[in-house]
Amino acid sequence: MKSSVNSSTTTETAPDSKKLEAMRNEIRLHLEDLRRALAAEILNYPTPIPRCDAQFNHLYEQQARLTRDLDRVGAIAGKSLKREDCIDLIERFVASAPYTDDDGEREFKSRMKKQLFALT
Repeated sequence: MKSSVNSSTTTETAPDSKKLEAMRNEIRLHLEDLRRALAAEILNYPTPIPRCDAQFNHLYEQQARLTRDLDRVGAIAGKSLKREDCIDLIERFVASAPYTDDDGEREFKSRMKKQLFALT
């Protein structure tokens, strides 16, 4: 853990803090992009849509999961997080199931994992 001791209290280093915040913000933006793409896909889905349409239901479930995750990431925006909390948030994102089958999403998660590993 990278930290500096400052009059008997341990605080994270400023560069780590900025990097973790930048990563959290990048994850938020990524999730927002995914949400827009899924919303467009759902909006343009051919109608009529039967209740038993597994593909549509999967899209709808992914959108709901994405919204929950985005709400969780957005709820902490602007708040001062402990280093461990920010790391936990990023680790959860990296370990979560993909929202899409897009190679870009896998590459993004891989990049986030490497950046987090470099900070821990």
